[in-house]
Amino acid sequence: MATFKNGYWHGKLGKTTSYLLNGVLVTRLIGKSKKPPTELQKAVRLRTKLVSALLFPVKEFIEVGYEREARRLKLLPQNPAFSYNWKHAVIGKFPKLKIDFTKLRLSYGHMPPPVNLQVVASDEGLVFNWGPQEGVTGTHWSDQVMLLAYFPKLKKSAYMTAGASRYKGTDLLVVFDMEHGHFAETYIAFVSNDRKSISNSVYVGKVRW
Repeated sequence: MATFKNGYWHGKLGKTTSYLLNGVLVTRLIGKSKKPPTELQKAVRLRTKLVSALLFPVKEFIEVGYEREARRLKLLPQNPAFSYNWKHAVIGKFPKLKIDFTKLRLSYGHMPPPVNLQVVASDEGLVFNWGPQEGVTGTHWSDQVMLLAYFPKLKKSAYMTAGASRYKGTDLLVVFDMEHGHFAETYIAFVSNDRKSISNSVYVGKVRW
């Protein structure tokens, strides 16, 4: 019997079984069935497909963004990232499920989140601006910015996990090998120099590259 735990189904659900394999959620058929899948089975499969496809191009970013949480849970970073976004970043009712990019979380931590955010396109990439948060408990002027832009139509991403220091208030995310004219969903987070503290990622907005 399947159980719902950490944001996804474990075990047998109808004629399918779901389990984690090297940090990836695997759903497979058990034997052969002549019965069509139930609405619940189809909804679980579609939700899993949407989240898995989205997280794959940002895997390296997640490895940094969820490293602390994964260590606490004794899991791979992909596990808590998948769990959170499976539960929170998919909206709608089957079969009209889709990703809500404003709810996507690509890093998880307890450092205060960045504020006063802005992103604009330039010839070289995307320029992010933020407030330095001087004197805010839990932040430090040397914290490094983490930036990510995901291009839904291209299913590609551009990112950096060790950018400018917090006090600078701005950084350029260089975009390589992407055609101009596509929209990007953008995110920002901060991580301490010793990698012992990190903020939740924050959605900055949609921008045309």
